Formats: sequence, structure tokens, C-alpha cells
Amino acid sequence: MSENRQNLKLKGLAASEGIVAGRAYVLSKVRLAVPQRKIPPEQTTREIERLKQALREAVSELEQVKRELEARAAREPFFIIDAHLLLMQDEALWREVELVIEDEAINAEWAIRKVINKWKKVFTSLTDPYLRERGQDVEIVGERILAKLIGHQERDFSQLQEPVIVIAADRRPDQTAQMLFSKVLGFATDIGSRTSHTAIVARSLEIPAVVGLERITEQVEDGDYIILDGIDGVVIINPDESFCAEYQAKKDRFDSLNKLLQEYASPPSLSLDGKRIKLSANLEIIDEISFLKKYGAEGVGLYRTEYLYLDRNALPTEDEHFENYKKLAEAVGEEEAVIRTFDLGGDKFASELKLAPEMNPALGLRAIRFGLHRPELFKSQLRGILKASAYGKIQVMFPMISSLEEVVEAKRILQRAMEELEREAVKFDRAIKVGVMIEVPSAVLIADRLAGEVDFFSIGTNDLIQYALAIDRINEYVSYLYQPLHPAVLWLLKRTVDAGHAAGIRVAMCGEMAGDPFFLPVLVGMGFDQLSMHGRMIPMMRKVLKGLKAADLAPMVDELLKFQTADEIKRFLEERVAKDWREAYHLELGKTRFQAESFICRKVDV
Repeated sequence: MSENRQNLKLKGLAASEGIVAGRAYVLSKVRLAVPQRKIPPEQTTREIERLKQALREAVSELEQVKRELEARAAREPFFIIDAHLLLMQDEALWREVELVIEDEAINAEWAIRKVINKWKKVFTSLTDPYLRERGQDVEIVGERILAKLIGHQERDFSQLQEPVIVIAADRRPDQTAQMLFSKVLGFATDIGSRTSHTAIVARSLEIPAVVGLERITEQVEDGDYIILDGIDGVVIINPDESFCAEYQAKKDRFDSLNKLLQEYASPPSLSLDGKRIKLSANLEIIDEISFLKKYGAEGVGLYRTEYLYLDRNALPTEDEHFENYKKLAEAVGEEEAVIRTFDLGGDKFASELKLAPEMNPALGLRAIRFGLHRPELFKSQLRGILKASAYGKIQVMFPMISSLEEVVEAKRILQRAMEELEREAVKFDRAIKVGVMIEVPSAVLIADRLAGEVDFFSIGTNDLIQYALAIDRINEYVSYLYQPLHPAVLWLLKRTVDAGHAAGIRVAMCGEMAGDPFFLPVLVGMGFDQLSMHGRMIPMMRKVLKGLKAADLAPMVDELLKFQTADEIKRFLEERVAKDWREAYHLELGKTRFQAESFICRKVDV
């Protein structure tokens, strides 16, 4: 081993938490080589049959994976595997490949690569980072079919004799799911992001993963000893004893603290003086509900329905909506689940609806605006939600509200859906609660009027801060301006809570602020009734809440609102954490104390 490959530290994106160490198992580093042949026109029929046979084999193979996972009670990856099956069975997509074979008289492999590249470009040109990642799913499905046509055999890690860390350019979601039942400790990839389907499956199955490392397949060789840090997104190749000791200590600390926090994984969520604040979970994939229950989530405060619209050319049917939301209703039991109607822009539906591209989709035809623009699509989703409400405590929420007229019109369409179901004698909750997302400054300014039309507010701080401060939070040049403690932001939050409570309705928060322990005293002091967050953060937030006295925090918020800058507010809170709330923010582990921060705690002086 050369010296320049010892202690080589690579930085990527933390896709799934955990720290593991072991030997590297490197999968194929190269993209499949696709033969490019012109064929006689009379052979196109045979070439199309080759394509269809490869599709049949790939579908059968993926369905077998799904059955194996079901037999082992691992349902979490089902949604994503189903999405890939839908792509494989998408008649429009594969008919386009057939037309390329016929029109250009080329072999099936070449035609697939052409069509897949075209659709990948469509997805990667979109502004939404999650939607951009769907281009990878299209490519993954295409590569699977190509492998069948070419006869490419993948390395089989199901028969491994010792635990390994898989190194690959990328991982398919089904391959990630199968790792659960083999000797795979974790995996690292060249490409990917936290929103890729592979990362989502890894998190749901709690397999440590780091993605987006760019060139790890070029820098790691089979048998290299590596440390994979899924907390900070780091991979260390051939670490020396010092690195090994450092990361062993970090792993022990992480594992012990997670175990300790399970003490706080059961409701209710009460402050030191008995004030209850509901701690709910944000949910994106229905099969992750069992994973969230592990952390004591008090229902689902935000169910994002965008996933139903992705990885497909056809829009979801009313029955698909209903079946998905019914699963949610039955899974949460006696708890409540808030379903947000689709928060997507017209760019997602451009291929089907032939909408013109927008220069600034974030401020364009998206969310409730798109729903009201295409009421038949909106009503189809609402009918599915209403039908599911007969099976549990389902609530509906409209995103990106900026005017009272939007709420009135959305409720009118909801009422029309109710009347239709009544005529059809379909059961549903006639008293279903209706809420709105507060994420546009204009909604805050008319919050008192909006409160008269709905049953609850839920503040989406990610967008509210972005729109209020006029910054793009993923733009590295201006991201420093993204300040949750900006005096204007705190004023917007307080005004919304006060308006909601004056009207007697619930006020919740479901943005990133909701799951950050540092902001909890401010949110409690403002009077939030519910906070919805990543499930893993719930025990930590419940622990901190237990050490805070709610009655003391309302006067503190009044004081904060008098400060001039975000830095002043931040320093004030840091001082209170260090002095007045020391016990709330610390965990005891033997003779060591740790301060609650994010997914892992920081050691502090006693």
C-alpha cells in the first residue's frame, strides 16, 4: 500500500447515519458499454422482441426481490421498488424506445441509451433538487434493462464470507434493500444525494451510507480497510491506529447516546411545568411509518404526497391516492395524520400536460396555484384523501397559500368532492379538519383572516425564511443570509401563532427549525402547539422539552423581539443554554456529559 493511500480522507454527503469499519468490496467502476449497430429494417421486429424479453426478465427479477423482502418483513423499500417496476411497465416510455428502433433501424441497446439519456436530461434540468434526482432513477432502470440485453453479470454479495463495505458508482434501491440480509456493513458511492431513492432506502433500513464522493471507486481497491462515517459524510481509506481509535470512540458515543435517548421515545411530550407540545413526524414514504414509531412520533404532522407523482409518466389515479392514504390512516391508529396536497410545480407535469417551462418555478405555477389551475387533478387527490378519512384521523392541508381567495377556492373544490362522494354513498369524515401551510409572508400578514377559514396552521419555515429574506438557501454565495433567528423571521412566527390562537385554532411548525433543539425554547415561548420533524429527532426534542419551564419562555420571547440582529439573539440563547438550561441540554453517559445538538451530541466540559 502506497503512503499516499493511507489515512486518505474523502468528504461526501451523509446519506444514512452510523459508523462502520471493514474491508472494501468494490463493484463495477464503469458504465455498461453499449454496442451501437445499424440493423436491416426487417430485423427491427426481432430487436423489439429482445427488448420486451429483457423487460419481462427484469420485472420478474425485481418482483422476486420484493417477495424476498416481504418474507423477511422488510416493507420499507416497497414504495421505491414499486416505482421502478412502474417505470419498467410504462408503455409510453418503452414504446418510445421501440419507435427509435424502428425509425432509426438501430439495435435495442443503443435505442435504450438514447431514450434514457433524453429523459435524464429532462429531469436534471428541473430546479427542484428532489426532482433532479429522479433522473438517476430513470437511468438506473435503463441500466438494468441494458444489463439483461448485454448479458452483464453483477458481483453477488449475498454469499459474502465476511462483513464488507460496498463501494460503487451508485446503488439501485433494490440492491440497497438486499444488503439488509447479507454481510454488508454499509456503502459509499460516487454519485447520489440525500434525496436519492437509494439514500431513502438506506435510512429506512438504517444501513450507514455516504454518497456523492465523486471518485471513490477510483481511489479504493478491493480489500482496503476503510472507515465509513455516515454522520458527517466521511470515508477514510486505510486509517492508522490513531484514526481507528478516534472513530471507535465516536461510534461508541453515538451508539450509547442513541440507546440512552430511547428513554425519551415515548409520548407524551411535556415541559418541566406540564405544558404539552405534540411532537410529530414528517413522512415521505408510507412504509417508513414503522420506523417513525420507534422514536415515539405523535402522529404525522406532514405527509408529503409528491412521491406519488414522481417516477412515472401517467398521473396517479384516485384509487392510487385512496390506497396510499388509507395505509397511512390505518398505520397511525388513534393519532392524527396531516396530508399535504401536492407541492409540485407545473414543470413536473410538463410532459403530460404540455405546459411551457417557467423562468422561475419557485415563484411560479406550483403547489396550490397549480392545483387551482388544474382543478380536476386537485379534486382527484382530494377525493382520495376524503375516502381514506373513513379509516382514521386524516386531516388535509393546502400548501403555499398567499391569499384568502386561494383558501376559499380550495375549500370549494373540497366541498364539491364531498358532495360527489355523498351522492355515490361513499363513506368519509364529513368533519375532516382543513389547514393551510404558512410559508409566504403575505399569508402571515393576513393570518387573522385565514384563521377564520381553517382548522389549523402549519408553518413551513424553510420556504417562509427564504421568501421573507429573499435568498436562495442552496446558493453558496448567499446561504449565509439564511437566518432562522433573524428578527423579521421571529416576528413572522409570533404573529402567526398569535393570530391562530386568537381564532382558537392549532398552530404547528413543520420546517427544519421544528426539529432543532437550539430553537426549542423560542418555539415553546411563542406558544406552538405542535412541532413536526424528522423522526430521529423526536427523542432529543422530548428530552430538552422536559427540562424547560414553559411559563418562563413567553416573557423571554418578548425580550428577544426587541433585539436588533440575529447575532444578538443567537448569543443570548447560547448564554441561556450554558447557564439556565444546562440540565435540559445535557445527557449523562457515565462520567461524561454531552450537549444536545443534532443527530449526534457534542462533548462538553463538566
